[in-house]
Amino acid sequence: MSDISPLRKKYRRLKESFYNWRVSQRLSLPDKGSKIVIFYPQMPRERHVLGRLFKILGFKITNDLSQAKNAAALVFWEDKTYAGAHPEIYKLSEERSVININCQDISKKHVDAVFGKVFGYKTIIDPAIFKGKCVKKGDVNAVHDGTIVECPIGNPEPGFIYQKLINNNVNDQFVEDIRVPVFGDEIPFVYVKHRPIGTRFGSINNSVVVAETKEIFNEQEIKNIITHCNMMGLDYGELDVLRDREDGRIYIVDVNNTPGGPPNKLSVPDQLKVLERLSKTCFQNFIQEKEAKRGGKLAGKAA
Repeated sequence: MSDISPLRKKYRRLKESFYNWRVSQRLSLPDKGSKIVIFYPQMPRERHVLGRLFKILGFKITNDLSQAKNAAALVFWEDKTYAGAHPEIYKLSEERSVININCQDISKKHVDAVFGKVFGYKTIIDPAIFKGKCVKKGDVNAVHDGTIVECPIGNPEPGFIYQKLINNNVNDQFVEDIRVPVFGDEIPFVYVKHRPIGTRFGSINNSVVVAETKEIFNEQEIKNIITHCNMMGLDYGELDVLRDREDGRIYIVDVNNTPGGPPNKLSVPDQLKVLERLSKTCFQNFIQEKEAKRGGKLAGKAA
């Protein structure tokens, strides 16, 4: 049997390009001159949301830093848990804003350490003394390797963290994850994802709906989520948030600064709607607002 994966990839690229075109036709935003956005050191792939948004907005994407002077925006983009050494982009960030330049560590240990400082409680437990079930998962990002284990554990495995088992059950069949897109200090909406309990740590959803941020979180929770992102150095990204049905509290369990999407099982009409909303949010936070700040600085110098 022939391998059809290349055909699937080609179909996916064509489909997403068509969606991008459809959304771009519905947008009416002011022209901001430069049509270049630099991603560095890596380039976003087709499924990476931020790359799609800038394409929808009509920007050419490159990783050529020699064009930085004329670029509308610069993005530190490295699909890794720990940022590498890239002195050329760090030096450039001293002169102008670079999205996510300060987001250097998205390991689960660091995410939880910052979470504890902001929220006053944490997810990570000591498996050597904790009694009962907990979640064991790799410390690095996007591996979806969570398993439920019984504690105490005599020899915790290096490279893994052990977290509180959060009761995010909807019923006896499904769990609920909340995916939170963040642009600067703005959360435009959230995705509410349901997944079978048996594959709760996987990436395949049973259903996804879009909800308004204030329908899911209260004002203090929203404020804390933004503070958490600021402390992580996250200007743009998506968070995985769980609400415990027993204590009622929310828990940030993952941070992704190079997210793909929109999530699987989201309907086509909803995909088009969220891409339009995200494109507007991206423009307002990373193009329009930056231009306004830059104009203010130039006016101040002229005075």
